[in-house]
Amino acid sequence: MPYHTEELIKKVITWRVCSLSITLMLTWFYTGSVKEASFFTLILHATLVASHYLFELWWEREQDDNSNW
Repeated sequence: MPYHTEELIKKVITWRVCSLSITLMLTWFYTGSVKEASFFTLILHATLVASHYLFELWWEREQDDNSNW
C-alpha cells in the first residue's frame, strides 16, 4: 500500500514522537534524572536523525551508480 506524501510525513512524525517518548521514559527510569534523560535523548536522536539522513544520501547515490550497469 503506497503512502501519499502527507500520510508518510504524519507517520514519520508520529514515530519520532513515540521513539523520543520511549527513550526519554526509559532513560529517566534508569538515571532517575529528567535533566540527564532529556539531554541524552536529544543528543541520541539528533545523532540518529543526522546519521539516517547521511545514510539515505549514500544509499540514493549507490542506487544511481548501480542503475548505470
